[in-house]
Amino acid sequence: MKGTKAKKYRLLILLLLLAITGIVYMGTEGFVIKEITVLGNENIAKEDIVKRAGIPIKQNIFKFNKELTKERIESDPYLEVLSIDPKYPDEIVIEVREKKPSAIIPYLNSYFIIDEKCFIMEIINEPENIEYPLVQDLEIRNFTVGGKLSTSEEYQTKVLSRVLEAMDKLELGSLVSEIMMGDPNDVEIILTDGIWVRLGQAIDMDKKMLWLKSDDIKDTITGFSGGILDLSTPSKPVFYSDEN
Repeated sequence: MKGTKAKKYRLLILLLLLAITGIVYMGTEGFVIKEITVLGNENIAKEDIVKRAGIPIKQNIFKFNKELTKERIESDPYLEVLSIDPKYPDEIVIEVREKKPSAIIPYLNSYFIIDEKCFIMEIINEPENIEYPLVQDLEIRNFTVGGKLSTSEEYQTKVLSRVLEAMDKLELGSLVSEIMMGDPNDVEIILTDGIWVRLGQAIDMDKKMLWLKSDDIKDTITGFSGGILDLSTPSKPVFYSDEN
């Protein structure tokens, strides 16, 4: 019995020594950050993202502050952090999404450039050329670069985001000139050829927008400089020409 107890004590001491050794190792070169990997960037250089992240090389990986790193990277309004994960023993993997302009909003003597989620990416003076759909009739409450657009009616922002997300998914931005948001329950857009499109309520937005890529619809409205394409009921699109 005494021999068995002695073996147990020796095993316990050995385990404690291994645990202490592991803790010491974790605090030394075994678990310090040596590499930072960036995924998802297209136009913004990895070096710029790493610099903005401010992660000290050779910092103990267990002392790494994920939330602070996310906050630093997203101080660039063109970047969104999708994930930040430590890859033990010595690597940090950061996945980002580069925000892309989806629309432009006139406000007083300035213009807001926003992404499809209605985050303000940039505020500029009057542009020489408006490259994105112009959003009309929004009642803006407050704003900040990098923050989400705030309107007096929150539902307006939600509807606008649904419209922009559908447009971006189907790559329709170049076909749309203006987005009319006066009534978020009856949204209208104006195509670059002058055709008004009634989208109605913000439901089945993908199905409604998909008609704009349909050859049947293109053939129907080609040659007209005015008219209304009613897509409010996506199963029954109707075109009313100004010439009728």
